[in-house]
Amino acid sequence: MQTGFGRLRRARIVAAWLAGTALAGIQGAAAQGVTGLTVFGDSYADTGNIVRLTGRPLPAPYLNGRYSNGANFVDGLQAIYGLSDGAVANYAVGGAQTGTSNVSSPLLPGLTQEVAALLASGQRLGPGNLVAINIGGNDGIGAALSGLTSAQAPFLGRSSAANAVGSVGQLVGAGASTIVFNGFTTLNGLPRVAGSGNAAAADLFARTYFDGLQAGLAPYAAAGTRIFLLDNGQIFQRIIADPGRYGFVNATAACALVPSCIGAPKAVQNTYLSLDGVHLTEGGYLVLSRYMANAVAAPNGIAAQAELGQIGTTSFAGALLQRLDAYRLFAPAPGEATGALGATGVAPLGAPASPLIVWGQGGYAGGSRATRGFATGYDYDSPSGTIGIEATPAPGVRFGFAFNYANPHASLRGGGGTIDVDSYGFAAYGSFTGTNLFADAVLAYGRHDYAVTRPGVIDPLSAAAGGDSVAVAAKAGYLFDTFGPVRLGPIVGLTYATTRVGAYTERGDPVLTQSVGATGLESLVGRAGMQLRAAPFSLVGLPVRAFVNVTAEHEFLDGGRTLVTSLTSTPLLPILTPLGRGARGTYGLVEAGLSADVTPGVSLTLTGGTTFARTGGDGYAVNGGLTLRF
Repeated sequence: MQTGFGRLRRARIVAAWLAGTALAGIQGAAAQGVTGLTVFGDSYADTGNIVRLTGRPLPAPYLNGRYSNGANFVDGLQAIYGLSDGAVANYAVGGAQTGTSNVSSPLLPGLTQEVAALLASGQRLGPGNLVAINIGGNDGIGAALSGLTSAQAPFLGRSSAANAVGSVGQLVGAGASTIVFNGFTTLNGLPRVAGSGNAAAADLFARTYFDGLQAGLAPYAAAGTRIFLLDNGQIFQRIIADPGRYGFVNATAACALVPSCIGAPKAVQNTYLSLDGVHLTEGGYLVLSRYMANAVAAPNGIAAQAELGQIGTTSFAGALLQRLDAYRLFAPAPGEATGALGATGVAPLGAPASPLIVWGQGGYAGGSRATRGFATGYDYDSPSGTIGIEATPAPGVRFGFAFNYANPHASLRGGGGTIDVDSYGFAAYGSFTGTNLFADAVLAYGRHDYAVTRPGVIDPLSAAAGGDSVAVAAKAGYLFDTFGPVRLGPIVGLTYATTRVGAYTERGDPVLTQSVGATGLESLVGRAGMQLRAAPFSLVGLPVRAFVNVTAEHEFLDGGRTLVTSLTSTPLLPILTPLGRGARGTYGLVEAGLSADVTPGVSLTLTGGTTFARTGGDGYAVNGGLTLRF
C-alpha cells in the first residue's frame, strides 16, 4: 500500500538527511537483517494513505501527503534500511485510533481495519520484515482535549492498550517476528496537550496505556516475537530538557504558530520539534526514526563478546602448542647430529634431564567475523604477552605453567560500536616426545573484563561485563624418517572451549539502554593433517629447529544460541534474539615456527599461524619469544 505520492521528492529529502546527520553513522548496523518494512498506525506513520482514501490533499503546513513539513519517520526508516519502495507496505492512516475508530472521519479506518487489510491480502510477514507501529495518541489526545477526567483516564488507557495488543496478536499470527512499537508514558511533551490545562489526565492515560501495552505484549515476547516498545514521551522530554543537543532551537512551541518559523525555509522549520502542536517537523521525525532503528539494532553486537573471549583463550592454548612444536627434538635419525641443544631444555633421548626453564613471549593476533543473521560482524586485533615456567623431568617429557595477558579490541561493522577486553589467562601444559610419536595437551582458563560501547542517538551507550573461558586442547602425531634430515607424518588434534559472559545493564540514554542476560558459547574443533619438520640445522652458526603444520579444521558445533535482552524501560518484554550458525564446517590452518639457540642458556622462538577458507572470516596470530635455561 506504499503510494507513489511524492516519491522523488521524498528520496531527495531522505538523501539529504543521510548526508547531513548522524543517521548515516548507524545505517550499516541498523540495516542488518531487515529486508522489508510494514507499517501500521496513525498520522505519524501515514505516507499518503489519507490522501488516497479521501481524494483530498492535506492542507498547509503539511506536505507530500504526510503530517509533516516534509518526510516522516517511515521515510527515515526506509532510508536507514536502504529499502526500495516495493519493500515498504504502509497501512497507516491519519486519525486512526487503536480500535475501529478514526478521529478524522468515521469512514476512515482504525488500527483494527488496517491489520484486517493486511490479513485479507493473504500476505505473510517473513523473518526479514520489520513491523513498525505508531498508535494510541489519537485515543488520548482527543479525549484529553475533550475533558478527560483523572477517573476516566485509566479505564481508557487499559481499553486502548487491549485494542492495540489484540491487533499485534493478529500480526504475530501472520508471521511478524520483529516489531518496533512507538508508545508513550506521557503526552505533555506535545505543545497542544501541555497548553490544554488537562495534561495531568492525558499523562495518566499515557502511563496506563504504556503499562497495559507492556503487560499485554509480554506473552508474545516470551514466546519469541521480538518487540521493541519505545517511550516517545520520554524521548520528547529529553529533547525539551536539552534541545540544542538534538539540533533544535525550540522544543516547546509549534512552528505553525510562530510566523518567523512557519514562513521560513524548511531548514529553519526543522529547528522546531513540533510542527503544529501534535505532529512533528521533519527534523523531529528524523530523531524518532533514529531512536527506532537504534533500539532494533541494539542486540546485534552482543554475540561478539563471547566470541572474543573464546578467541582469546583458544589462541592462548594454540600458541602454547606451537611453542611445544618449535622446541620439540626427536631422537636423532640416521645422519642427524646428536647432543643436547642448549636452552631448549629438551635433550635427545638418553641425555640427562634439563633444569628449570623460564620463558616469555609477545604476540599479536587479528582477524574478522562476518555478519550473520542478528549477529553483527566485526574486525578484531589482540596484542598479548605470556610468561611461563617449565621443566623436563625426563628425556622427551616436558610440563609447565603459563600466564597470559591479552587486550582484544573489536570494531563492529557499520559503526555498531566497539568492544575492549582485558583478558587474563592461566594454563598448564605437558608434552611427550618419543622416537617418532609425540603428544601435547593444554588446559587454559581465561578471565575476561569487557568494556562495551555502542552509538546512541546523541551520547554513546556503554557497559562493563565480566566473563570467563576454559579451553582444553590436545594434539598428537607420528613423524616418519622420510628422506635426509626431513621428517613427515600425520597429526591430529581436538580443542574444546566454553565461554560465559555475565549479565549486565548498559549506561546512557534511558530510552535505549538495555539489560543483557548472561550468555555462553561452546566450540569443538577437530583437526587432521600433516607436519613437516627439519632436523636441527645450523643457521648463521646457530642450531635451529623448524616445523610446518598444514591441517584441515572442522567445527562440530554451530555456535547457535539465543540472546536475551530487554530495554530497561520495558523489563516485562524480553527480546529473544536467535543467532544463526557460525563457522560450522571445514576450513584450513597453516602453522609454522622455528627456535634457535643463541647461547647454551638462551634461545629464541618465532611461531605463527593463519586459517584460510573459513566460513565467516579468518584469523591469524604470530608470537615471538625468549627462553632462559638456568
